Amino acid sequence: PMAEPSPPAMGGHPFDDAFAVMKSMQAELNQLKYDVQEERHLRAKEVGELQREVRHLRSQLEQALMDLSVANERVTNALTSETSLRGRALEMLRTEVADAIKRASEVEHLKTVQATQFGKLAAELKLERSERQAAQTTLDAMLNAEVQTRTEEGAGHAKDMAQFRRQWEATVMQDRELFALLVKDVQAAGDLLAGNVAKETNPRLSADVQSVTTAAPNSPDNMQLLDVGLAHALRLDRVRLDLRQHAVGPGAVVKRR
Repeated sequence: PMAEPSPPAMGGHPFDDAFAVMKSMQAELNQLKYDVQEERHLRAKEVGELQREVRHLRSQLEQALMDLSVANERVTNALTSETSLRGRALEMLRTEVADAIKRASEVEHLKTVQATQFGKLAAELKLERSERQAAQTTLDAMLNAEVQTRTEEGAGHAKDMAQFRRQWEATVMQDRELFALLVKDVQAAGDLLAGNVAKETNPRLSADVQSVTTAAPNSPDNMQLLDVGLAHALRLDRVRLDLRQHAVGPGAVVKRR
């Protein structure tokens, strides 16, 4: 935009403002000329690109016309050949239709024979179906009776197993009680042999055994009692293995030491 003239300064030339305006207008005019020149160059460049594109499109159009002409000629030749082939095929078809018409009577006779055979086969299939249904009904009845019998046997087996389990549990309980008593007896015998307990603290042992073990620890009687204790220990080991087998369950095999 043009600069507004400023009031003349005190002591300045009266045409300084006008000269400044003229210089501003000259600068704007030069800028406009430069912009117009640039626009001309840009338009010239765009026109050149458009001309090249037009030439390229024309060449493509000519090539497409040539390809179309070649394709049209190829299609024309193919159509001519196909027409010839179809004519021969039509003649062959006419011949085949004539033969089919000639054999129509034979086809009708074959239809009659097939109808008769199909009717016979349908009757046989119907009879076979009724027989198979009867056999299936009989088989179902036998299967139901067998299932009922097996169910009753299974219930009886379950009852027997429950009774056997109750007996097994009672036997295990009794063996455990006997095992506990045997452990106490063996412990008491071992304590008497070592001389660690008094006579009154072992009520389960006999008075003769206590008197023998406390009077003469190295006597033959004490040695006999020691043998008895070892026998009890072996029996204790066997009872422990039997209890372990009972704990595992009926029919299980326990590996002995």
